[in-house]
Amino acid sequence: MKLSVALCTFNGEIFLKEQLDSILNQSINIDEIIVCDDQSTDNTKQILESYKKDNPDLFKIYYNEKNLRSNKNFEKAIKLTSGDYIFLSDQDDIWKENKVEETLAVFKKNKEALGVFSNADLIDENGNLISKVKSLWDSVHFFEEHIPKPINLNNILIFRGNFLTGATLCIKKEVKEFCFPFRTIEKKFLHDEWFAYILSKRKSLFYSTKKLISYRLHSNQQIGVGTLNKRSFKPTKYYKFISGIEKPKSFKDYKILTRNLFNQYEKYKNLNSKHPVFAEDIENKLLETYLEADINMKKSNPILYFFRKRKDKKKGKRQLN
Repeated sequence: MKLSVALCTFNGEIFLKEQLDSILNQSINIDEIIVCDDQSTDNTKQILESYKKDNPDLFKIYYNEKNLRSNKNFEKAIKLTSGDYIFLSDQDDIWKENKVEETLAVFKKNKEALGVFSNADLIDENGNLISKVKSLWDSVHFFEEHIPKPINLNNILIFRGNFLTGATLCIKKEVKEFCFPFRTIEKKFLHDEWFAYILSKRKSLFYSTKKLISYRLHSNQQIGVGTLNKRSFKPTKYYKFISGIEKPKSFKDYKILTRNLFNQYEKYKNLNSKHPVFAEDIENKLLETYLEADINMKKSNPILYFFRKRKDKKKGKRQLN
């Protein structure tokens, strides 16, 4: 069994050493670290070369001739790996020493798994824990502990949005057979959402509830979850409906459900019309679910439904062609 890391760097001198050390200090050793540097202008190259000098058989470093940005850079790095298991890594996080061991344990327990992700602690620029209570999953609104099991991850992705952070993901080499090219849009649909889609659709995406990395929030993040400020860390009514925590019953419930479903539908419809992002099955599934919820809203209170529809038409909201 060969273990690879696909690490992408770009001006990462501040935090890179700490991340590399955490990868090297795993309870199960990594066999290969593929680094694709995206034209860094700081001391990232010097740091990488010093680690390669100390570990010549472990590091393979590639310097991009042009700036690929995050999605395409990860695509390149993953293609270059030769391991049976491929761990994705950002440049600014810190792996817990048992990350590899715990991730492989999930694969061993679930033979059908092709991808495994995990939760994470949130740390600041100085490596200090931001919250003893809130985690990475809270920041992306993946309320795993509240959702009835087994969780339909594909439904969560379609109806709520992405929950998978690539910095915690490990994939089997078999995924390389069907994941390329990444159908992504920088800052709109990233490589982690692409993996969430293709793996959850195949029912081959699993997770560990353990916090296997420290995910760093800082001002120089190229791409990340942002900050904890002004975020809600409990399931909304809509989240409860689409994840099976609760079932809509009243007109108000269906009003919340249809409003959010239509917003999701419009998002995917607009993106699918402009870019080759995801297959049309997401758009169609959202439309089908919205129409079903709309019928139930009408049944719950026909009078309120009539006035809602009239108001929507007047304002040009939730209008189907």
